[in-house]
Amino acid sequence: MVQDSITQKLETVFIIEDEMLLCDLIREYIKTIPGLEIIGTSGDGQEAIRKCFELKPDLIILDIRLPEVSGLEILMLLKRRMPDTKVLIFTGSVTAHSIKIAIEGDADGFVEKAAGLEDMKKGIETIAAGGRYYSDTVMPLVKAYQSDM
Repeated sequence: MVQDSITQKLETVFIIEDEMLLCDLIREYIKTIPGLEIIGTSGDGQEAIRKCFELKPDLIILDIRLPEVSGLEILMLLKRRMPDTKVLIFTGSVTAHSIKIAIEGDADGFVEKAAGLEDMKKGIETIAAGGRYYSDTVMPLVKAYQSDM
């Protein structure tokens, strides 16, 4: 199990990604991280919401661009109804607006897909330790948002 002395447990993972090849890649990569179990995947926003409410994963890896419902809308809904569930956004859609919505929506992390799977793993480890994680590629936008507050 991924955890530290804070005893923040992350055991179950749900992946929301509509690109099946990437979803399979993420799933295979997560399997290499001891203590994490993938309990489901979905490429459809509506289905993902329903499954997350049913399965109650500890961690959701969430893409922003999805059919039917955007990942940012899913973030807002899930965090409102499941505030203890951790959400790591893993997306290729990085804009000042998406960063703003992610921070205001209480995302636990934000990793640009181009940063790679190792960066996603760092995000998972940081979240498990009770922190928030933003990949280096999105930090300039995070800092810009924070300075505007």
